Amino acid sequence: MKTLLALAALALALPAVPAAAQVPPAPVLSKEIDSYGRPVPFGRAPRLAPETPLGSGTFRAVMATDAALPAHVLYYPANLKAAGKLPVVAWGNGACINAGNRFRIFLTEIASNGYLVAANGVMANPELEVGPQENPRVRAPGEAPPPPPPNPNPGGGNPRAPGTTTAAQLTESLDWAAKANADPKSPFYGRLDLGKVAVMGQSCGGVQTLNVAGDPRIKTLMIWNSGVGMIPNNPPNPQAVLNSIHTPIAFIHGEQAQDVAYPASVANAKALTKVPVFEGWQDGMTHIGTYGAPNGGFFGAIAVAWLDWRLKGDAKAAKMFKGKACTLCTAPSWHVFKNGID
Repeated sequence: MKTLLALAALALALPAVPAAAQVPPAPVLSKEIDSYGRPVPFGRAPRLAPETPLGSGTFRAVMATDAALPAHVLYYPANLKAAGKLPVVAWGNGACINAGNRFRIFLTEIASNGYLVAANGVMANPELEVGPQENPRVRAPGEAPPPPPPNPNPGGGNPRAPGTTTAAQLTESLDWAAKANADPKSPFYGRLDLGKVAVMGQSCGGVQTLNVAGDPRIKTLMIWNSGVGMIPNNPPNPQAVLNSIHTPIAFIHGEQAQDVAYPASVANAKALTKVPVFEGWQDGMTHIGTYGAPNGGFFGAIAVAWLDWRLKGDAKAAKMFKGKACTLCTAPSWHVFKNGID
């Protein structure tokens, strides 16, 4: 208690920061304690309503659901008319978690740059919405944990266990996009560019992505902290999965000591010889990446650049990956492998 009072007094004694130089407030000690009885640093951004426009792109984006796609969460520009035709991105969550709002920060950033993102999983308890770099709220002693996300298809023909998603949901996202684009009653009527489709996912969701890589509608893939060969969700025939890839693909992951996916990511990238491949990793980067950092951190910038290059033909965005002096080729502590990309 004395420590808390001393910190409070120090905070009051500090001079105010001029408006022109304001910075985000530092974390403060909350009244909550962890399981060891220690005060918990509590400096998270407030939970914002799904319809709150976010992201650093030209078109601030919202998070929503659609009754025609009940097992997913959507991200798209708040002003659909201004954004023009949107390429479509299907996303698989890390841990295959049944929470389409889990990677909200990262996926909203992508959508704010003019994309429609459909993420596997229902709109789950907001407590699951923290970015992976951000510590979830620690429950007080005796407080019940939040309920697990509901099974979106109880008793249906494609049952899913609570808390998990399937690779088939990525295909469902693409099927839904085609129907919504053709439905005069849909807000997405005529607003989706079905010739520009990407599928990507993190960890378990990355393996889901690779399992549907043969879909001819897909134009590019991004595999985040993942690869076939990971345990326990390895496909029965990893080589067949790799053989199905017919599009440019990027693998982004952490260093060997920090990312369980490192061996699979490296091996998968080097095994692919018939499609353009980019693989990049950073010293010190962990399996949880920067998805929970503001605007998805550097991973958010990498995702937007790859999609802008591969789906929109943006030559400026391509500089992140192309050439000996590419952004990631020369960025401190980054390591790059390329095949079929100059």
